[in-house]
Amino acid sequence: MRSMLEYLFSSELIFPGSWTEEYHLGRELEEITKLRNQVRELLEQEYPGLWEAYQEKTQALQNRDCQAEFERGFLIAAKLMLEVFHRISEEGE
Repeated sequence: MRSMLEYLFSSELIFPGSWTEEYHLGRELEEITKLRNQVRELLEQEYPGLWEAYQEKTQALQNRDCQAEFERGFLIAAKLMLEVFHRISEEGE
């Protein structure tokens, strides 16, 4: 089995951190918000209540997805800690 440290090293993970990227993400979020408001206004005129039902379902799905992503990240961190502790204990013997 490949070690977690080897996996992370070879994956060349890129973490978003530049101000430029965060600025672009903010701009995209603004655009999405404007579009969401336009869709809501149109749907509420023709189909009252439909937009709210849609929003509730998508929010619930997004919350579950975020929780699963957090759990995956936490498990990776725990595996990394176990691997580091294992290496430390091997060096101590």
